[in-house]
Amino acid sequence: MKLSPLGVLVVALGGLVAIIIWIVGYIGLPNDVTHRDLAHNPQVETSVNTTSGQAAGGAAGGQTGQKAAWYALGKEPKSIDLTITAQSGDNPMNFNGYGKGALKITVPVGWKVNVTFVNQQGQVAHSVGFVQWADRESSTGQFTPAFDGSVGDESQFKNGVTSAGQKYSFTADKAGQYAMVCGVPGHAAAGMWDEFDVDAHATAPTITTPEGTVTVQ
Repeated sequence: MKLSPLGVLVVALGGLVAIIIWIVGYIGLPNDVTHRDLAHNPQVETSVNTTSGQAAGGAAGGQTGQKAAWYALGKEPKSIDLTITAQSGDNPMNFNGYGKGALKITVPVGWKVNVTFVNQQGQVAHSVGFVQWADRESSTGQFTPAFDGSVGDESQFKNGVTSAGQKYSFTADKAGQYAMVCGVPGHAAAGMWDEFDVDAHATAPTITTPEGTVTVQ
């Protein structure tokens, strides 16, 4: 019997389908039936599609991966810009929401620190200065500056500012543990202080909070 061209095509397609079914069935059989070497089985490739801003395993050390707006490298080499804010809220004795040493700023020795202080609390005067660690909870308002110029204008530091703010710079030229305090009498003793360290071995500034440590870069 002579097949038409269409019949030949149907037979050929049927044979091809049969071969494909046999191959799929063979691969699907257990290795102990087919005697195939498991090491030479085709590997199944998998992929994970992550959404933007989210990494597998979560952010390390409690970091969110998003740099806060209050710190950044300065325009000059080996300098850092800090915007320290007395935030409004239930606890007025805070710097950027932290107090009693919950915030730690570390800079390499010899770095320049550019400070901008903002007071969001209206009628309650505050200030910021960088002083000796032993003075961090002084109730008398007597503080020893940690570095030359590290409290800015002394009158503003001691009396505090409301809306005017402070702006000054200093060089952290001595390694050690220091404190960032409000100079208004009684405020540091009430908890308005945090830690400021100068590290002779550090290569970049870091910001440490209960949420984790971030390298400023």
